[in-house]
Amino acid sequence: MSTRTPVEITTRYATTVDDLPAAWAFVMDKLDAVGPDPSVNIGPVWVISSDSDDTPRHFEVVVSGMVEEDK
Repeated sequence: MSTRTPVEITTRYATTVDDLPAAWAFVMDKLDAVGPDPSVNIGPVWVISSDSDDTPRHFEVVVSGMVEEDK
């Protein structure tokens, strides 16, 4: 099979953590695994429960990147 452009592999790591320091620790732990041009997204999420008036905030964290497939 012949391709016009290189074949690229996308790697994506995602999780939910309790606070921003944990979010940045996750980012730094995964950064080298996603290639030289990473994308990082950290966003707040709230868990709403009918059992409690407390709505704790958590953070969704995504680290992704793309590298060229070795031939």
